[in-house]
Amino acid sequence: MSMLRQDPLTGRWVIIATGRGGRPNEFPLLQRGGAAEGRCPFCPGHEGDTTPEVLALGRSAGAAPNSPGWRLRAFPNMYPAVTAAPAGAAPAATSDDLLAGSPGHGRHEVVVYSPDHDASLATLSAAELVSLLDVVRQRVASFAAEPGVRFIAPFCNHGPEAGATLTHPHLQIIGTPCIPLLTVEKSARLDAWRRDRGGCLLCDLADRERREGARLVRADEHWTAVTPWASRFPWEVLLVPVRHGSSPLDLEPAAAASLAGMLGTILRALQRRHGDLSLNLVFHLAPRRGSDGMFADPALDALGDRAVDQWHGHIEILPRLSRLAGFEAGTGYAINAVEPEAAAAHLRAAGEWGA
Repeated sequence: MSMLRQDPLTGRWVIIATGRGGRPNEFPLLQRGGAAEGRCPFCPGHEGDTTPEVLALGRSAGAAPNSPGWRLRAFPNMYPAVTAAPAGAAPAATSDDLLAGSPGHGRHEVVVYSPDHDASLATLSAAELVSLLDVVRQRVASFAAEPGVRFIAPFCNHGPEAGATLTHPHLQIIGTPCIPLLTVEKSARLDAWRRDRGGCLLCDLADRERREGARLVRADEHWTAVTPWASRFPWEVLLVPVRHGSSPLDLEPAAAASLAGMLGTILRALQRRHGDLSLNLVFHLAPRRGSDGMFADPALDALGDRAVDQWHGHIEILPRLSRLAGFEAGTGYAINAVEPEAAAAHLRAAGEWGA
């Protein structure tokens, strides 16, 4: 059983999930020059080592579920950060002004996107990336049907510095009853920009980056990719859809193909520059109302419909080439040793963009 606790000083939510401590971790042994012990639970033939799948693609007609022959599988995480609420249970957040908390009810799934143990997002074809994006969209829709889920985060941890514990390529999706402070703060800034300037903050930002070009990595009629002006991580990339919407996954076919091509090219360019670098890929979706019609956050409840209508879904690529040290961890400042303009110039030159 996990629990969400809110820091009374900052408003930041923390998930206390002691069961996560039992996860297998291949990386310490690999970093010592050894080989991973045991067998990979995500490889074909080991389907019984995971929870039963909720979705699979690629098997021949008539093949049994949870058997080999797949090209993609999704299933509940065996070591979840949050767990499903018992049937009929109502969310029971604590009302303590100082020690606010909530049961860690939600969903946590894994999407193994290739049977190849050595694959990565950078090695997938554009068609495979389009298929993966559609699967993630489908799973997000399933999460959204959960009455208590107010926040959904699809993400990928690739490499040990990014938090991965298994080397086999996979994404994860977590849905929680509480909305993180970062999303609340972004919603407030989006609302303030619209109130003061009459437009969308991310639309206006993408337009300016397209015009100025110094931090522009790639742009087409569907997406804008930039190295952000205030990048927290060296070689960080922000992808913004041209079409305003609450999710960066709700895409027409042409926009999905554009994203797949752009994402794959950027990841391969980063890999050519840095080798098999650790990175996080994060999809930022709008906050959601619970079954009670509320966001369970005072600032978002004050915004009401604007919290969703004004949200502009976006995607971040966060290379983990530097470590979080005391100043950064203790203050919230980020120190980035790579100028975003230089990173953008290199990615523009190194990317195999095609026509």
